[in-house]
Amino acid sequence: MSELRELSGTSDADALLTPLSGAPIDEPSAWKVADFKTPADYTIELGAAHLRDIARAIQQIQTAGLSLDDLQCEHFELPSLEPVIRQIREEIKDGCGFVLLRRLPVEDYSKDELGMIFWGIGTHLRRGLSQSVLGERLGHVKDFSREDPRARLPQQAGAVAAHRQRRPGRVGVPAEREVRGRVAAHQRHHGS
Repeated sequence: MSELRELSGTSDADALLTPLSGAPIDEPSAWKVADFKTPADYTIELGAAHLRDIARAIQQIQTAGLSLDDLQCEHFELPSLEPVIRQIREEIKDGCGFVLLRRLPVEDYSKDELGMIFWGIGTHLRRGLSQSVLGERLGHVKDFSREDPRARLPQQAGAVAAHRQRRPGRVGVPAEREVRGRVAAHQRHHGS
């Protein structure tokens, strides 16, 4: 939070600012909406074989009694998705920095199973890290400000000031329900 405070030392929330670079960012992940001709430019459609592999992996995880904390790449075998995972990895690292996965039937899975799917696919990309000091593996986008006025900014309904991370990282955002006719699994890459 201190990096967002105005240099004069004030703690007034209206005075929050973010140090931004005045130089243009010249890399594929610095895109504008106009850079995409159609949503197909950033969308990967999951097919029947992919969905069968995902369902099989979830069943094997449940049979083994594994929790999200136990889940490793070797527990989430997705043979048909190997080329898709390579494509996702390349797009995150060297492309626009995100992908939209479509056709996962979210209505067929519980919230916990969807978390396992998202985390399981992520284990094929890199090692997952906690999303908070509470040790949460997955953070849920929900307004907690009525329940806890001191909730972290991503858990409040108000605007979050533009900011940058001090360290490069990746952020994933799965949508558990349709958003404008699409279901998303988003990966965003910061830095190299």
